[in-house]
Amino acid sequence: MPEEETLAKANRSFRFAGLIVSAIKKLSRSAVSVEGTEKLRANPTLFVVNHFTRFETGLLLHILYKHNGQMAHSLADSNLFKGKLGRYLESVGAHPVDLPGRDAKIISELMKGSHNWVIFPEGSMIKNKKVMHDGRLQLQLENRISAPHTGASILALKSYFLKEQYRRAIASNNVQQINQFHETYSLHGPADLATLDLCIVPVNITYYPLRPGKNLLSTGVQLLVKDLEPKLEEELLVEGKLLLQESDISISFGNPIDVRSFTKPYRRFFSVVLPFLSASRKMDWMMKLMRHRLTSKFMQRVYTRLSINMDHIVATALRYIPMPGIAEKNFKEIVYLACLSIKKQNHRHVHWSIRDSIINMVSDADYAPYESIMKLASDESILLRQDGMLLVNHERIQTPSPFHRMRLDNTTSVLANEFEVMKQGVKIIKTLVKVPPKRLVSKVASAVIERDISIFEQERMRSYIEGETKSREVGKPQHFAGKNGKKGIVLVHGFLASPGELMQLANHLHQQGYGVYIVRLAGHGTHASELQTVKLQCWLESVKRGYAVLSHYHDKVILAGFSAGALLALMEASLDLPKLIGVIAINPALRLCQKTSKLSPMLERWNRLLEGVSLEAGKLPYVENQPQYPETNYDKIYVAGLSQLLALQGQCRERLAQVNIPLLIIQSEQDPVVERSSANDIFTNVASIYKSLELLPFQHHVIVRDEGSKETFQLIDQFVASL
Repeated sequence: MPEEETLAKANRSFRFAGLIVSAIKKLSRSAVSVEGTEKLRANPTLFVVNHFTRFETGLLLHILYKHNGQMAHSLADSNLFKGKLGRYLESVGAHPVDLPGRDAKIISELMKGSHNWVIFPEGSMIKNKKVMHDGRLQLQLENRISAPHTGASILALKSYFLKEQYRRAIASNNVQQINQFHETYSLHGPADLATLDLCIVPVNITYYPLRPGKNLLSTGVQLLVKDLEPKLEEELLVEGKLLLQESDISISFGNPIDVRSFTKPYRRFFSVVLPFLSASRKMDWMMKLMRHRLTSKFMQRVYTRLSINMDHIVATALRYIPMPGIAEKNFKEIVYLACLSIKKQNHRHVHWSIRDSIINMVSDADYAPYESIMKLASDESILLRQDGMLLVNHERIQTPSPFHRMRLDNTTSVLANEFEVMKQGVKIIKTLVKVPPKRLVSKVASAVIERDISIFEQERMRSYIEGETKSREVGKPQHFAGKNGKKGIVLVHGFLASPGELMQLANHLHQQGYGVYIVRLAGHGTHASELQTVKLQCWLESVKRGYAVLSHYHDKVILAGFSAGALLALMEASLDLPKLIGVIAINPALRLCQKTSKLSPMLERWNRLLEGVSLEAGKLPYVENQPQYPETNYDKIYVAGLSQLLALQGQCRERLAQVNIPLLIIQSEQDPVVERSSANDIFTNVASIYKSLELLPFQHHVIVRDEGSKETFQLIDQFVASL
């Protein structure tokens, strides 16, 4: 299909209104993200959108203008077109739903391609987000259950059919019909028609987090207006909070539906079976046959473009918790596994809340998005958290509140309703809820290992260079299953190294029956260039994955880190994890002997400055390195990665006082890489009652393999046995 632009550009008043919207956005704390803009076409387009807030009309019109520079029109509640608000809405392209000649105007502009149109097929705001009934798309409105309106389908089909009829009238010189088209649809000849065919683009708008409550807007209006109508008060509490709190507004464009292609089989059928019907009768019959199917098709696409977030997963899972309740530990495992399974459906767009840091939920750490929705459910009397158990008030979560109070009184149910259309996702959650607790434990551990290896393979593939990339044997994370009743030991390698660095120690521990997991720090064990983009947070999450695996297989876990890995082990030990009984720091890299490291922040800022002015000359992305073990360690030190190491050092110093579990520090007396004072500082500043600093008479840094490893392993064995 040719990409020829036919749409009108924004007028002056529209651009002025856009400045107002931009000003409001600066005052707002919400962030708008847009996905699927590659699906926007130059064709005349009818956008069909789900409807939850009043500000969506103006917002979407400006998003469309921002991304394709074209002006669209939309329909809005007639009651809003009064005074300054009405003039503003008209300036941004909105029209009242009771506009005289409304349908003819929409059809005319779509036929001519002068303006795109935005339609909300639901007909009103679906405040309860209840769009599924008995497994079908059915809207639960204030007073009734109804199928989505077919008005948008009728407008799209009429625009297509009437455009074809007009062309035939021109070709046959049917003057009467031509004049009728000119008068009804403001046409002046075939040149007025858009050369491109009409398409329908489904659009989903998702909000996160949905947390209604008092806000600056609602408080201000209440001060100015006494005795607010309950309906208006509800909208201010919900929509004002969305605009003025830190919220994400996700707009997702779905795959377009080409109207010509959609109607083709129907047109062919009627031309063969019912050739004697008049054009107008044929159009009426075809529209009656197609309108519901077309509506169902695009509404399904609208709802399934949902940006799935933590609120959806938790709210849905709460609905299926059995009556006796469930241990919260197991509930977190269900949520974690559901997040992973849903993310595997690559066609799904998922929100950052189920993409980043979800490992916290199965590594005994706090995760803010999870805690936020759980607090909401508790505040709404849906959930009781007691002695590590979760008890759900099923009557409360299943029984709908009044339509205009649902968003305020039962937000948790609104979120679960929104996710109902994701049938595969709901099925995943329902299945996981039925898994026995012991089986959940092994499923989580296996899933974390699989995820860890998947991250490694993705990095390796992204930066693979023959002869430079580390082998899989030394690069990938490693798990050695331990014997029942034995401790689990998480090993964390150093900066520039890989799991292969700790393989000798892992084998030594595993021979004694311990379960061992060698962590692969993000950006390591593949190609040195991965250190250009790595972040400290990714290293911390790498360690959490190792702890998550062993804490699901063992009742007692020990963290042991070498060099920079020792700092990461100390960071994790500061979190007061219930199964963590000890930590080992081997040559901890709290201070480096090499002075180059101190230049790293300055060099990184210099590199970014040169990137900003597109100057490659003068950049210093890395310095050469001569590793003692080149098969496991990088031969380049990327400045950006080194700056993350310095950030780790700073954060570790701040957290030392929170380390209160048994600690063993092993330090080479003449370490050429790490200053000996690092060990002393750690020993002095931790809060551990049982702690030991052991000095070994070596002049090299790597004492976890080959020379010096025997003495190191003996100290580790004694410490582990003492715990």
